[in-house]
Amino acid sequence: MMLLRWTISFLLANITMMTALCQTSEPPKPRMTKMLIREFLNMHMQYPEIAFNNGEQGTIRIAFDTDREGKVTGRKVIESVSPEVDSSALSLFDLILWKPAKYYGKPKNGKGEFKLKYNISKYESLVKKRGYDRIPLPYEPIDLSGAIYSIKDLDVPPNAILDSNYSSISEFITANMDFPEAAAKLNIEGDVKLRFVIETNGLPSNISILQTVGGGCTEEAIRILNLLEWMPGVNTGDGVRTCYYLTIKFDAAEELKNKYIPNQTSSGI
Repeated sequence: MMLLRWTISFLLANITMMTALCQTSEPPKPRMTKMLIREFLNMHMQYPEIAFNNGEQGTIRIAFDTDREGKVTGRKVIESVSPEVDSSALSLFDLILWKPAKYYGKPKNGKGEFKLKYNISKYESLVKKRGYDRIPLPYEPIDLSGAIYSIKDLDVPPNAILDSNYSSISEFITANMDFPEAAAKLNIEGDVKLRFVIETNGLPSNISILQTVGGGCTEEAIRILNLLEWMPGVNTGDGVRTCYYLTIKFDAAEELKNKYIPNQTSSGI
């Protein structure tokens, strides 16, 4: 069967999956959109220090298999850069959740390829833009199994790490929200509902949009979520990956009030 390569291109990575020319067969796909995959990689990537100092760069290709639920059942590096870079790429790949391959709309076992490019100059620009190189673990030890827990199964649930200016996530969201101009003009409002994984490093991953709002509100909700850092959930003493839900409310009337009532936005309300 003739195959096409479907490629997602972005700053530091490419994902290539093989799909049949006919539309009866679909390869495994990330649960994240292309934009969210890009943001995830740019947020989580850490260039191995030894590889960086040695000038090691290039593209890693990972071939993988998925089952009918989208779970990765096997993966291997088929194009290598160095042991350190390969290991870093595999660590990022292992965080990604996948939709299963399909045949005539029905889930099936599937195969795909993941390509991740390590480029030193682009990484230096990325670090300058995001403001950090290394990602310190907010809690140790951590669970290395990769299992994702629900809140009800944890001994300690995850908590947002907020500075003293905020007493709650709601206050943080209100203070950091940049209400989209298009939504304000058209009086668009509503709730954006997001599902994501809080990783053991305290950063979000695998963001899924469960309920969207137009006028740029969904994009703003994701931007705010990516500003948050978390203390991961804890199970039997280990920091673990946790499935979490967040609803961000966009209220045009409240935005109008905050914008035109003097000192309202500085009151902390």
